[in-house]
Amino acid sequence: MRIIGIIQLTLLLPLLLLFSPEVSAQEIFGKAKYNYRSFAEKRLMVVVNQADFTDLSIADAVKSNWKISLYELCSLDKFQDIKADTNYFFMIRVDGQLRREKEANLEFLTIVKGGASAKKGIGSMDEIVSMPLQPINDESGKAFIFMPALISIMQEHILNVGDDILKAYVGNSFYSNRVDGIGKKELIFDESDIGFSFNEEELKDLFVGRILIGNSRDIAEAMIEAKENCVVSFTVSPLGGSIRGFSYKLLIDAHSHELLFYRRHKISKKYLPGFTQEDMRRISVPFRIK
Repeated sequence: MRIIGIIQLTLLLPLLLLFSPEVSAQEIFGKAKYNYRSFAEKRLMVVVNQADFTDLSIADAVKSNWKISLYELCSLDKFQDIKADTNYFFMIRVDGQLRREKEANLEFLTIVKGGASAKKGIGSMDEIVSMPLQPINDESGKAFIFMPALISIMQEHILNVGDDILKAYVGNSFYSNRVDGIGKKELIFDESDIGFSFNEEELKDLFVGRILIGNSRDIAEAMIEAKENCVVSFTVSPLGGSIRGFSYKLLIDAHSHELLFYRRHKISKKYLPGFTQEDMRRISVPFRIK
């Protein structure tokens, strides 16, 4: 079950490209405000292919973590039948293609609102929130460990925006500036999440010794144990070391599942997939403030 989305999917920002150029910003703002604040009154339909391990992982995470509205699992066929019904929101995996990309190479987990526009395709539905999930054709299972956290982050965003609609329009910058309070926590980075050549001792000095350069097992252990005062790295980038597309970089609290850092960059020969040197300098600031 894969739906190709020829839409601009970015974390937390409404997809203004989905609307006709003649639609005013005020109208879009009004729709977004209504969508967020009416969320608890609707039912979330979680679109699941029972033969797909990633979809089953999403279903398990929803069952364990979804708190802010009623939900129900549904098949892709049922989604097609009811997608125009405004009484439903839908959580679904999509292949996301940004405007500047020639083809989709990443999957996103997104929540969209049912409505008449769905007849034109999922790319025409009002988007509520999207999270980078995994590369297309990825079989590593890396996303499975983070699925409960991704579900929690999506919920937190919906609640935050329901209280303060401006956060939907501040968007990514709101989440790239939440690292200020992490200076007393331990950081665990998967070595493969760092996108530049580095000296481990120099990185440890930069973070005043409170960083562990580990591997996927270290990350999985921290997430499964919900380790307190611990923040872990999570990246989503195209497979095969591609120098095309975008790389998404997140820092997530292993215990609370709070999203503390979110940025993306266009991959190039200069900026490879993963956290950049600029990212690391920004993240390290709270550790060096006394």
